[in-house]
Amino acid sequence: MDTSLEDMFDPFYSLTPKLLAAVSLIERARGRIDAARLSPEQAAGLREQSETDMAVASAGLSDTSLTRHQIEAILNGREVDAAQRSITEVDNARDGMRWGLSREQDPSPLTLDDILEMHRIFAKNLIPDVHLGAFRPGPALIGDQFAGSDWGRYKAPPASLIEARMEALLRWVATAGTDPHPVIAAGIAHQEIASIRPYNAATGQIARLTARIILGQHGYSFQDGLALGLFYLENRSAYYTALDNGASYLERAHNSRNAWLTFYLRGLQNEVDRLTALFASYEVTDDPAVQAIPSLRRDEAALLAFADHYGSFSRHDAESILSPTPKRLVARRLEAMVKAGHLIKDETDEPVRYQPANPPTDSTGSP
Repeated sequence: MDTSLEDMFDPFYSLTPKLLAAVSLIERARGRIDAARLSPEQAAGLREQSETDMAVASAGLSDTSLTRHQIEAILNGREVDAAQRSITEVDNARDGMRWGLSREQDPSPLTLDDILEMHRIFAKNLIPDVHLGAFRPGPALIGDQFAGSDWGRYKAPPASLIEARMEALLRWVATAGTDPHPVIAAGIAHQEIASIRPYNAATGQIARLTARIILGQHGYSFQDGLALGLFYLENRSAYYTALDNGASYLERAHNSRNAWLTFYLRGLQNEVDRLTALFASYEVTDDPAVQAIPSLRRDEAALLAFADHYGSFSRHDAESILSPTPKRLVARRLEAMVKAGHLIKDETDEPVRYQPANPPTDSTGSP
């Protein structure tokens, strides 16, 4: 291992026009979302849904044996036919997300103690207590979980370099502002922690939560609605492939991080688009003109606004839009809208998607 790596962190990436355009779009969307005024109920519901989504993604990426339905059941305190270890991972994921959302409110730079505390939370009751909050003492144990990826053959740095590499990264993150831009700093911190592999348990969760905290500390929590982990969960194979920019830590330290940044920013844009439409739906539901239409409920108007904007939506999208409405009631509302002819249910995709029965028209009346 090159000992020159111990003292500094200088990631290699280039802010191409495509990456800069992505950051610019995210900036503009942040302005619109931050300017939106939510009722106390909407704000609480959004935060609760975000916390749940983050926990679902965190647990789902760590334990592929669980379905989203099972994870949500565990989070809601229901009994699930699953191994106790899996249930513990879900409970820990929820606790980790709550800790992270709280840590975002503290503007002080992240420290090694924060990284160690995340490990204590995510690995609680999964490894011996003596190893909680301690970096791995030996080689990284990396399983080949994803077909087609070199992840299982990756050579992480030796244990003796972990603390120095983490400290170098955190010093670099502490300079985030205009250069590096906070959005870029968060993405690179995510990949770097995954590459250092400081723990044999919960490294991925800590990498993702660290990035989320960095974004939140710099004003990119989007009113606490950001749940980027869902994008990674839905694109699991592509996620791990994007993180892999070299067969060893030394190789990754000298390789470009642009492939990862491109994937990461695509996910962030996807999440920002979802939140933009969600906040637009909040505004629609408060529109007196909509309330004056007796045949159209306020929640129906919100769903149709989203569908008109994006062309279709999934049941999960509907649950986010109508949060904190119970999921069973969201399902009933969707079926009622299909029956009433407001929506068309497209079962050719997985998951099932809903489309507006009458496509929106432009100002000239053309579809």
